[in-house]
Amino acid sequence: MFDAIWAKDLAERARAVRSTPSAASAYEKALRAWTVGTLCTGVPGPFVALARARFAELRLQLLIEYAEIAGPHALPDVISRLLLEIPAHPFDERLRVVLMRALHDSGRTADALAQYENLRSGLAADLGISPSMATQDVYSEILADDRRRAGEMWPGRPSPGEPVRPAQLPSDNDAFVGRTAELLTVIQSAAGVTEQRRRILGIVGVGGIGKTALAVRGAHLLRDSYPDGQIYINLRGFDPSHPALTPDAALHQLLTSVGARYIPSGREERIPLWRSLVADKRMLLVLDNAKSDDQIEDLLPGGSTCFVIVTSRNRLPRLVVRHAARRIHLGALNDQESLSLLTTAIGEDRVRAEPESAHRLMALCDRSPFALQIAAEQVVSTKGARIDDLVGQLEDVRQRLDRLQLDDDPLCSVRGVLSWSFAALSEDAAWAFRLLGVFPGASVTRRIASALFGVTVERADLLLGKLSALCLLEQANDRFTLHDLTRVYAAELSGELEPHERRHALSRVLSWYRVTLSGWNGNGVFLRGTRVEPPQSDVPPILFHSEHDCLRWCEAERPNIVALVHAAQHEGQHGAAWHLACLLFDYFYVAGQPLEWLNLLRVAMRSAEAASNHVARAILFNHCSVAYSRLGQNEIAVRQLKRGLDLLNHSDDWRHRISLLGNLASTLREAKKYDAARGPAREALALAQREGVDYYLAATHDVLCELNAETGRWEEAMRDGLPGLEYARRSLNRILEANLLINIGLAQHGLGRQGAAEESFGEALRISQDVGDLYHEGLALFGLARASTPGDVAEQGVRAEAVADLARRALAPLEQLHAEEAAEVRAFLAGLGV
Repeated sequence: MFDAIWAKDLAERARAVRSTPSAASAYEKALRAWTVGTLCTGVPGPFVALARARFAELRLQLLIEYAEIAGPHALPDVISRLLLEIPAHPFDERLRVVLMRALHDSGRTADALAQYENLRSGLAADLGISPSMATQDVYSEILADDRRRAGEMWPGRPSPGEPVRPAQLPSDNDAFVGRTAELLTVIQSAAGVTEQRRRILGIVGVGGIGKTALAVRGAHLLRDSYPDGQIYINLRGFDPSHPALTPDAALHQLLTSVGARYIPSGREERIPLWRSLVADKRMLLVLDNAKSDDQIEDLLPGGSTCFVIVTSRNRLPRLVVRHAARRIHLGALNDQESLSLLTTAIGEDRVRAEPESAHRLMALCDRSPFALQIAAEQVVSTKGARIDDLVGQLEDVRQRLDRLQLDDDPLCSVRGVLSWSFAALSEDAAWAFRLLGVFPGASVTRRIASALFGVTVERADLLLGKLSALCLLEQANDRFTLHDLTRVYAAELSGELEPHERRHALSRVLSWYRVTLSGWNGNGVFLRGTRVEPPQSDVPPILFHSEHDCLRWCEAERPNIVALVHAAQHEGQHGAAWHLACLLFDYFYVAGQPLEWLNLLRVAMRSAEAASNHVARAILFNHCSVAYSRLGQNEIAVRQLKRGLDLLNHSDDWRHRISLLGNLASTLREAKKYDAARGPAREALALAQREGVDYYLAATHDVLCELNAETGRWEEAMRDGLPGLEYARRSLNRILEANLLINIGLAQHGLGRQGAAEESFGEALRISQDVGDLYHEGLALFGLARASTPGDVAEQGVRAEAVADLARRALAPLEQLHAEEAAEVRAFLAGLGV
């Protein structure tokens, strides 16, 4: 049975002798008090529970204190006991720190670093915080523990028979931050050197991303594991001031490093000699700044006891395929790492004084360590400079690369670093890179690049591969992304192209997007009455199998399309600008984001006005009205619609007139001006019946159905809704079909046909979810909630809760879209009283 008084007394005795030789046995005796049972087993009550928790905390604290004083012989047992506590106390940093120290002291550094990474990721995921500074300091101490060996340096020539132990690693960078996961990969890649295979690690990435810093930091951490020496060679693969080191020259340097007295003149003789000299050695090689696989293959040791780290802007595919190398693709720093770098370089007080500017500086520098260090130096070296001053200068994209360089030092220039990679490109790849500077988006696919370059998809794929191989592009599946600073550099180089070449490239890619989006809707007809014949494109458009596929593609491509509309307007390609903006109607209609939509439509309107296109302006006024209506600004929406109608004076404008009249009726209905809404609704239906097109017949019947359902004219709503539903299905317009089903459901509910109403709402819900239409999904769920409401919810609590659940599910997408119907759902929930 657990004796609380005895346990507490033993704990106090142990702490009293903590600094004496008998401390370890005293702590062991105290900890044994908890092995006999639990305090007051089976006794309930909050007081006892609190006491149990207090004594459990005391036991854990004693274990931690014991671990801090345990000798080397006790480390295996201490580590086992500490590991058992981690699942119950995953965020206890005291526990993690003593475990990390114990693992490191017992030679298990990789496990110690893994414990820190587990803590860091857990805190970030579950609590949204980082480890304390004290814990981070312990982590840094473990990483920085180089434990230099006496006599490791090689100050002079060795005497005959004395083994050569080179120690050539460059000094570690004090500004190095983060890269925890990558450092762990370096350490793990070096583990198990007794296995019969070579250990090779490639660190690849764009210039200035920190490849060398990571390699050097990792090599210093591993130095003690390679007692026969560490060799560092700068292969100068992308050095503007020196030619790349040839394999012959590199082999000469390697042989000299290991003390070879005779160095053959031929490359074929040098390779076997080099491999023979290091065959049984445990050595670490850092081959920095490699240009290609060809430059390094002959430098690789033949045995299994050496560890090789290669850094390059080239992806080194042959190293991976032929030599089973592990590869780290180094990307930008994360926010925390970037902020830590700035804090180290500029000073904590200055960064804390301008937090918003510091975060903006991180973004403008693309979270590149090299760019951040240059920016920090600009702030520190300029008297009276503030972070915000530099941010203001970098916001101008035209001078961003000018500012990210140090005076009179071409090696400390972001533009210079990128130019060395560009200089290594073949002529066709360099041409493709310049054309990527014409594209205003951040990423391209093979088809987009095909349109932009004016070549086949297969040729575009080859060109993208060449750029990706030098890390100027980052590939993920079918998408190739340019880092922000790389994109700025590409845009700068695009100025070297002929004006007509830039214009045609932009025109080609605009045409491809327009053809792709128009194709889903068939023959240039797309939702809400916009009809424009699309241009031609030599690149095959994407063929969507469903409306859902089209909307998902729009979500992925939205940043590119928005940027293209702005670029087209700026470059005077006005027809493409307003047309492409209009083609996003279906996406914004179901995805919400009315403010972003309106901003895009304003840009498109400037192009329509510049082109003096009255139909385009009418279409854009129509689309603006829907966005304003979503914001609850119905009066502005009505004015937009009337301005659009005033522009349509020709007989062939009937499609746009029907759409404007239908939206005018819907907007007046939403404003509760029901009598005013009936005139434009009937006029729109009459025009649709005259033209006999299924889509417009469905849309106009829908307007009248919704108007009658909202005003309690249930029979009239059914008379308009049922034929409208048939027209919608014939026109294959699923969004319109869902809207009609919701309105029909409202009419059926009003007529007391609850089963039929639930069936209509349920079908609308299935269609909306299949298409990805959050707006109608919310309306369908709300319809189901109202159709399911019992007569007296107060007497039917279970039923009322089910209804409330439907209403809550309806509220979520409507609030996400900022739809005005959300207020009605909230009022409905309040009325349920659950």
